[in-house]
Amino acid sequence: TQSTWGWSMVLQIAAYPNEEVETKVLGGYIRLNKGITLTHFMGKMILCFLGAYAQAAIETLFILLLTDKNGYKIPESTIGTTSGNLILVDLIFRIPSSAIAGHLYDIFGRKVMLAVGLGITVIGTIMLPFMPNIFPMLALARIIFGSGCTIVGLAPLIADYIHDSDKGKAIGIGTVAGSLGGVAAVGTINLFLLSSKTIADIHVYAAVIVVVIGVVGVALVKGGLYFKNSEGHGKKEADGGILAGIMLARHPWILMGYIISFIAVGETFLSASTIIMWTKKHYVVEVEGSLQATHIMAVVFGMVFITGGITGYITDHMSLFTNVGLTCLLSFLGMSTIIFVNNPEHPITYLGLVLWGTSLAGLGALSTYLVDRFTPEEHRGKAHAIQGIASVVGIIFCSHLGGFLFDHWTIHAPFILFLAALAITLVFLLIIWLTRSTWLAKYESEGSFLLNIHSNSSIDKSKLLS
Repeated sequence: TQSTWGWSMVLQIAAYPNEEVETKVLGGYIRLNKGITLTHFMGKMILCFLGAYAQAAIETLFILLLTDKNGYKIPESTIGTTSGNLILVDLIFRIPSSAIAGHLYDIFGRKVMLAVGLGITVIGTIMLPFMPNIFPMLALARIIFGSGCTIVGLAPLIADYIHDSDKGKAIGIGTVAGSLGGVAAVGTINLFLLSSKTIADIHVYAAVIVVVIGVVGVALVKGGLYFKNSEGHGKKEADGGILAGIMLARHPWILMGYIISFIAVGETFLSASTIIMWTKKHYVVEVEGSLQATHIMAVVFGMVFITGGITGYITDHMSLFTNVGLTCLLSFLGMSTIIFVNNPEHPITYLGLVLWGTSLAGLGALSTYLVDRFTPEEHRGKAHAIQGIASVVGIIFCSHLGGFLFDHWTIHAPFILFLAALAITLVFLLIIWLTRSTWLAKYESEGSFLLNIHSNSSIDKSKLLS
């Protein structure tokens, strides 16, 4: 997630190929851009694992912290609203953080900003379970945690590292690494719960894990500015500010990437947070509900792991229209099944979880694929900033509006909201398909790439039409 660590951070790809590629890794399976080594690539994969681990672990622990009967003693009838309000405060601060951090990545480089973001994230993680009250102290800790996640999540490292021709394969590997992190988070939390550790203790353990893995990952990634040469001069001017990221939405596939980022990160939050409240509503014994929730999350993240590599291959070989359409339909069917059955232990519910987990891998990959595939390299940071803002809005949509309706309408409300969003996305996809020739003619007549600042860039016309 641009605004959180998750699938939208995990899966990022090169917008333009570097013609001087020599390095190949993984037995020639992945080609890297000039100046990138296996060490840099492994550093990013470690951060992929860590990003999903932090997303799944901390968001899960946050809900467990709020629902702990020995903690803040929040009435069960208002737990959804309280959770939504806290996350809303956090996300309000993530919007300017995304705009600022995305631009700073293009100024100061990746390694420096990653280190800053990692440090802030760890501080917020440790603070969360020790705050004396919900407002303002727990909200403050949540803001600090969220700001750190935002900074880390915006780093377009795979966009910098991977040759254009192998972007789908890199997506698959990143998905596998991220899903392993998600499964590891669920496993460690489950283990700690079974060993009767307190929620505060588990937060501290999670922070230590984030520090250890994060330091290794940041140390291995490449420093410097990816679009500058050895003399430090920019190959292209990264002008336009954050407005450039907004103007990029004139491209239909970049706009679709922003929309899918809204859905992908919102649904990731749904699978790592809201699903816990939904599951626990079906149990009288709190521990039983918590354990079943971790089992459900394990199924979702497990499917992301299993289908991650396939997703990357499909992204390279299937048309964008077909890929986006099928992925959204899988998500729609998965969540509809969960609503219809309304039983966290029913076999058909697990079938819905399998479909949903498969779609999450595809949505996360597609959101960043679409943005990075058609974004000029000197504007990647700013495009990721707008994508991050879209992600933030997706989480607000799920946590605040969904949380309020969870308490006052039905426990299925967050799922229903995203079913509506998916339906709208499919309608927009149909519009793109019907008007694809018009879009292409528009860009050909402009003779430049969107902002009239990248006149030598060629548009991948075949990819636009497919």
